Amino acid sequence: MSAYVIVEATVLDEASRRRYGSEWEPILREFSGEVIAFGPWQVLSGEPAFDNGMIIRFPDNETALAWYQSPAYQSLLEIRAAALDCRFRLVNERQRAKDSHERVPPEGS
Repeated sequence: MSAYVIVEATVLDEASRRRYGSEWEPILREFSGEVIAFGPWQVLSGEPAFDNGMIIRFPDNETALAWYQSPAYQSLLEIRAAALDCRFRLVNERQRAKDSHERVPPEGS
């Protein structure tokens, strides 16, 4: 079951963002991460907190956590802090019940 990292960000420094991006993408690929959406947020309701959003799909929760906690990615946090004001969140894809259109809540819910 896929897992998704939702990133909300505002660029603080464009040069740092470019450096972060060039170093971040190869690490993401090592963990089979795929950016499936990104760009400026279109706020439908509520107050905007960040300018941009991104959704990254991973094969599963364990792989997403392994990517984020990897020494290679963790070594980029200082660059990321200079580049972006951001927050990262992890959510899991929900499973459909077999033979039903109803959704089954994830384990532990």
